[in-house]
Amino acid sequence: MDVFTNQVLPWLPPLGQTLTTIAILAVVYYITSAIYCIYFHPLSKFPGPKSAAFSRLPFAISAVRGQQYKWMDSLHGRYGKVVRVGPNELTTISSGAWKDLYLQRPQLPKDPHPQTPPLNGADSLFTADGSTHQRMRRTLLNAFNDRALRAQSPIIESHTNLFVQRLRREAAKSADGVIDLAKYYGYAALDIVSDLAYGESFHGLEGDNEHSWIMGFFLGAKFGAVRNHLSYFYPLDRIFGYLFLQLTAKIRKRNWKYTADLVTKRLEMGDLGSSRSDFVSPVIGNINETKEKGITRNELNTHSLAITIAGSQLPTVALTTATYLLLTHPVQLKRLLAEIRSSFQHESDINVVTTAKLPYLGAVIDETLRIHHPTPIHLPRLIPSEGLHVDNEWIPGNTVMGIAMHTTQTSPQNWTEPLAFHPERFLPPTHPLHDARFGKDDMEAFKPFSIGTRNCIGGRVFLAEARILIARTFWNFELSLEPGSRVDDWLDQKAYLVFEPKPLRVRLIEKTI
Repeated sequence: MDVFTNQVLPWLPPLGQTLTTIAILAVVYYITSAIYCIYFHPLSKFPGPKSAAFSRLPFAISAVRGQQYKWMDSLHGRYGKVVRVGPNELTTISSGAWKDLYLQRPQLPKDPHPQTPPLNGADSLFTADGSTHQRMRRTLLNAFNDRALRAQSPIIESHTNLFVQRLRREAAKSADGVIDLAKYYGYAALDIVSDLAYGESFHGLEGDNEHSWIMGFFLGAKFGAVRNHLSYFYPLDRIFGYLFLQLTAKIRKRNWKYTADLVTKRLEMGDLGSSRSDFVSPVIGNINETKEKGITRNELNTHSLAITIAGSQLPTVALTTATYLLLTHPVQLKRLLAEIRSSFQHESDINVVTTAKLPYLGAVIDETLRIHHPTPIHLPRLIPSEGLHVDNEWIPGNTVMGIAMHTTQTSPQNWTEPLAFHPERFLPPTHPLHDARFGKDDMEAFKPFSIGTRNCIGGRVFLAEARILIARTFWNFELSLEPGSRVDDWLDQKAYLVFEPKPLRVRLIEKTI
């Protein structure tokens, strides 16, 4: 007791004074910073909520809740085409910004703010910047061009056959013919991309393989996105990051080893020549650990994982959404069915090549991507230090700026009846179903795969897969939403990196002709 009285107690008043002083200084600093950011910062001329001008907290809250796209919709609806969404960050919905932000030479770097690093320390094509990105893209591009797609078509078509067979079995087993179609679209997408990435599918269509490995990575990607937003707030970034890494350490290590084993197995198969072409075929012989050319083995592992996640999740969202939109718009469904039925005599005629020639089917997919793009988040780039004109507006140097994807593609500033499902807007004027009401739509605002050297490398595969799966599904079955199901709010979904699709309960009746 004497020790406390004689040694500790005398220090309490000075300690209290010190803490009070620190608190006052912190408040003064915060208020001063807020005044500067709102009224004197180089971005102070741009409209937006004052809370976002001096803190990234509103942005982070919307992102952590999976509502970032809705937040940006509301901001651009209120403030216009360019909005300040953070102390040093802008988003835009201007079509002219596409070329200014994503076609620069040299390309503008991605947002430099720290992202969750891969466990093996190697970037994928999606995360690399500068010369590393250029080297990797040159190496991988031959796996994703038109020639490669033609060679890969048998793999896509074989899994489409399995998909239709699985739907027949499930419809026959169900007493009322109702199934969750989103689930089976997910199986098909994952089987296709895993076969193309690793030389063997995950066999989801042949069983009920949810594949915990890839589902674990989906969950990791979601929490990684949350962590990236929290990383602006010390010490939350350290606390959340530490907990995330510690709690998932064993699972992440196991999953990364599994990825490496899958890639090893495919590389051991070698170049199979004309008998089989996949994403790895052009890479064999271009693995180079010097990083002077080609791609390193760890980079290939990371890229294979990234393409598996993107190549399974994005088609699943798009296919499920397209089906939902068609089943809730009978006029458009009737038009699509007429095109499919009039274009093919036999189911065997429906393939990757022939479905690419169906204009209304293509318009359905485009309109789906416009209304409900699987990745509705923005695409941030770092403005060079000397500043840059973006759509004829001067943007100060070192600003982070990006296109708000969902808002750009659903804003009344760019589209007529922006939230309505009208594939006709994407038909050429010579098509008999072209609708002149949409003649003033800003088609330059529609860039579902981005543009430039960082555009989606797998866009061709995505479209080929979407076209054939939709065509074969509606050729074989009469589809309708489950009777009594509530679907008015189906498009109201959370989104982190991608939308989290809801189940889509659909009744299937196999056609007899």
